[in-house]
Amino acid sequence: MASGNLIEKLKHYGVASHIVTESFAIEGVTVKYVFRPWKRAYREAQYGAYDGSLIWSYDKERGKYFYFSDPLIDGKSVFFHLKNYPFVWKSIADLKNHKIGGSLGYKYAFEEEISGIKIDIDRAPTDIINFKKLLLGRIQIFPCDMNVGYAILNIHFKPEEIQKITHHPKHYSSTTYHLILTKKNKINELLIQKFNKGLSRLRETGQFDQFVEASLRGEYIKKGTEQ
Repeated sequence: MASGNLIEKLKHYGVASHIVTESFAIEGVTVKYVFRPWKRAYREAQYGAYDGSLIWSYDKERGKYFYFSDPLIDGKSVFFHLKNYPFVWKSIADLKNHKIGGSLGYKYAFEEEISGIKIDIDRAPTDIINFKKLLLGRIQIFPCDMNVGYAILNIHFKPEEIQKITHHPKHYSSTTYHLILTKKNKINELLIQKFNKGLSRLRETGQFDQFVEASLRGEYIKKGTEQ
C-alpha cells in the first residue's frame, strides 16, 4: 500500500492506516506499507505497482482507476494563515486578493469554482514546504485538511512556529476519505469487499471510535517527532 510520507512518522502510520490495518486483519488480510510523496503514491498505485493507496476523496477521474472503500475519515478543508495576517473570506471570489499556496499533484475542491476568476496557486512539492513558505510570508494562505495540517505542524515544526499559525473557521470543503485499490488487479474488487466487512466490524466493536478519539488527543504522534 502506497501512502504519503507524513504518516511514516506516526504511530501505526496514523489513524487511517491503523483503521485499514485492523479492518483487513479482521478478514485475515495483512497489509504492508511503503511511503511516497502523494503524487507518486497515487500514480504507482494507479498503474499497479502497489495494490492501493490511502487516504483519498472520491472524484469521477479517480473512480475510473480505483475501487473506493466505504468512508474512513470525515474531513474538513480550511485555509491556514498566520495569526497576524488579517484573512477574511466569504466566497471563492475573495481569494483573488491573497497569495495562495498549494501542493503539486493535488487538486483542491475550490479550483473548480475559480475557472472564471483569475487566481494563481503557487505550488510546492509538499505540504511541509507550504507551511514553511507561510511562515516566511511567501504565501498568505494555504488550503489543507484541518487535521492533516495540524498533524504536519506538530510533527515538523517548533512550538513557537506553530503558535504563529491558525486557520479560518469557515471550511471551503468537507468530504469523506477512503482506501483506494487499483482496478489493474482484479482481485482488488474482492479485497475492497473484505475490507468493508472488516471496517463495519471494527465500528461495531467500538474500536473505530477509540482510534479516532486517540487521534484527536494526539496519541498517534510519536514522542520526539513533534518538532
